[in-house]
Amino acid sequence: MMLQYYTKRFEVIIRGKYPANRKKLMIANLMSEMETAFNMPMQSNPEWEQENEEIIALYRRISASRNL
Repeated sequence: MMLQYYTKRFEVIIRGKYPANRKKLMIANLMSEMETAFNMPMQSNPEWEQENEEIIALYRRISASRNL
């Protein structure tokens, strides 16, 4: 349920007609919220990533979009 919420927010940001600097800020905020909501470790943790594959996949997709 929560993952769907973050996926939808990401799609709204990407498809929205916001200035590039605004989008980057919105994406950074979204990533920070995900880190808190899912108790994501600060450093790479293969065990956590294996247990939370869908979460880390979305997080990485969001992270990669910052360069667009």
